[in-house]
Amino acid sequence: MQSAVRILMLSANLVCTAVAAGEIDLTMTGFGSDEGMARVVLMRGNDSYTGDEPVTLTSSVPIHDGTAYWSAEVPPGAYAIIAHHDRNTNNALDRPILQLPLEPYGYSNGAWTSIGLPGFDDVAFTVGEGIAPQRITMRMNSFVTLIRTAAAGVFALVILVAVIAIHRRCALRYI
Repeated sequence: MQSAVRILMLSANLVCTAVAAGEIDLTMTGFGSDEGMARVVLMRGNDSYTGDEPVTLTSSVPIHDGTAYWSAEVPPGAYAIIAHHDRNTNNALDRPILQLPLEPYGYSNGAWTSIGLPGFDDVAFTVGEGIAPQRITMRMNSFVTLIRTAAAGVFALVILVAVIAIHRRCALRYI
């Protein structure tokens, strides 16, 4: 009799959990190429977002034509997503220079910051019964873009000065 009651209670719990579950449907855009994978990190609640508790779920999905799709069934609650373009499929957001991300990334609710994490209130969304759609556009860190642009500018300036010096040297030979 006890096992029948236990099975009945487990079945009722599963039915209640299935009814109460919601679904997150995430569309990610802005990928510069289809190489690598789109990496998704889902966090439930502020403590998971700030690292005080483990992340809820991580996943990698393929990119097709600059877009990636991901979905998951989750219990109701407040969630946040951080996604990035894992170009080299190492399951990490590469940050070798001053801890600045070298791969495009984005946050749920379209929140954005170039330094640190946006606040949980900016990235949090609620999942209830039904579908909770989310959209993230991948972006490069502003400081990394500035550093790359400056480096390219310095290189171009060096090449320009070298070309002018060579041109002047050649011109002086004929005088």
